[in-house]
Amino acid sequence: MRLLFALFALIPLACAAADRLSGKWHSDHDTSMVFIRTHSRLEPRQFQFLDGSLGRMHLSFDGTNMRRGLPDFDIPIQGKPTHFVGSEENLSYRVIGTDSDSVAILVTNDHGADRILHIHFVNDDSFWLYSEETNYGLRDLNVREYFQRVK
Repeated sequence: MRLLFALFALIPLACAAADRLSGKWHSDHDTSMVFIRTHSRLEPRQFQFLDGSLGRMHLSFDGTNMRRGLPDFDIPIQGKPTHFVGSEENLSYRVIGTDSDSVAILVTNDHGADRILHIHFVNDDSFWLYSEETNYGLRDLNVREYFQRVK
């Protein structure tokens, strides 16, 4: 009986979190770079890479599916022009936790592994998440990427 009560009590929280997250979002280059400039520990090459690459990604959520898109772009790396091939991915997710200003989702099979994303809301139209991308040396450097709702 307690289990049933707990389940019925949690369903509205998960639904509200999914509703808050639903919609289209776009990376906010300027807000992300202000945070990075003020709070992150980056080498100049890492800062230049982020400055040239943030602000391009778009996300959309519909309650069970997340679509992540990144267009092709060119950026100089160590003085040499480098082309990055964009991608469009459709991933399944489910809400695994929520509180007054954040949502945790479990994204399945994201580049071959399940990942937990902890999304922190600034307000109803803005959120941020930590970049934990190890391929570019960003793990543990206090890098946030901000997103704005697309209306």
